[in-house]
Amino acid sequence: MGQYTDSQLITMLINSPKERKKRLIEDFDQRFGLSADDIRDKKHPLHMSCPRCKTQGSESGAKGRYIVAYGYADPEKKQRRFHCKICKLHFNDHTNTIFHYKKLRKHILPFLQRMLDGIPIRKMATELGVSPTTIHSWRQAVLQYIEKNMHLVQGELPNTGITETATREFKPSRKGLPAHRTIPKTTQTIQFHCDRQNHWRVSLASANTLKSREQMIQGDTHVHVNGTSAACRPTSPADRLLFHTRNVQKLDKQFSAMYRNMRGVAQPNLLRYALWQCLLVQLSRLNTKEKLSTLLSLCL
Repeated sequence: MGQYTDSQLITMLINSPKERKKRLIEDFDQRFGLSADDIRDKKHPLHMSCPRCKTQGSESGAKGRYIVAYGYADPEKKQRRFHCKICKLHFNDHTNTIFHYKKLRKHILPFLQRMLDGIPIRKMATELGVSPTTIHSWRQAVLQYIEKNMHLVQGELPNTGITETATREFKPSRKGLPAHRTIPKTTQTIQFHCDRQNHWRVSLASANTLKSREQMIQGDTHVHVNGTSAACRPTSPADRLLFHTRNVQKLDKQFSAMYRNMRGVAQPNLLRYALWQCLLVQLSRLNTKEKLSTLLSLCL
C-alpha cells in the first residue's frame, strides 16, 4: 500500500477488476479513513450524546450516568454500542452519520473522493462497482449533511469592507421529482456573497411572481462597500482593482455549469448544490487526505 501515491491508488481502484477492487478499497480505507475513535471524537468532541433526546454523556443521576457503553455493534469490535437510560435508545458510533445503515461502508471514502473530483453518478457507479441508485442516494445524503452543517461551510461576512455578490434566478422545475411532490411556482434566486478573505455565504429566496426566461437575472455581479451597494464602477486602474468581482464570478460560473449539466434535475436542491460549490472552493487549497477528512467530518 505504501508504495503507491494517492493518485496512483485512485487510478488503480478505477481500472481494476472486481476481485482486486475489493482489496484496493481496503487499502484506500486504511490510508484515508478514520478509526472508530476518530469518528466518535469528531461526532461528539466533548461528550457522547443521545441522538434522540440529546442527553449528554456527562450528565448523571443517582444511579450513575445516563448514557452507558456496553459491548460492540460489529464482530471486529470497531463500533461501540451505547444505551440512553432516559429515552431507552440503543445506538452506536455510526448512528446519524454517513455510515449509518450502509452495507458498503468501505466504498464511502472512494465515493467521497470521486465526488470531490466532480465525477458523474453513472461513471462513479461503474468505477466503484455500485449501482447508480446507490451512488445517487449517497450523494443526496452528503448534501443533506452539508446543509445541516451549513454554519461550518459558510463564513461570517463582516458589515464593513468590500463584499462581492452574484445573483442568478431559476424557474421552477419538476424534472426528476415524484408525482406527489409539489414545488412553489415562483422564481427562485440564488445569491453568492464573498469578501476578500475568502469567506463565503449563500442565500436562497423566492419571488412573489413567476418571471419569464427573458426577465430572469443570469449571473449579475456587484460590489458592496461597508454594506452599501456601489452605484457605478470606478474608472481608475487602482479603484477597479478594489472593486473587482472575479472571485464571486468564478463561483457563480462553476455553479451554473454544474446546474446546466444536470438539466434542471437539481432545481429543488438549489441551496444544497450552492453550498457544495462553496465547500469545493474552501477545500481547493488542501491535499487529498485533508479534503476527505474535512468532508467526512461534515457527514458525522
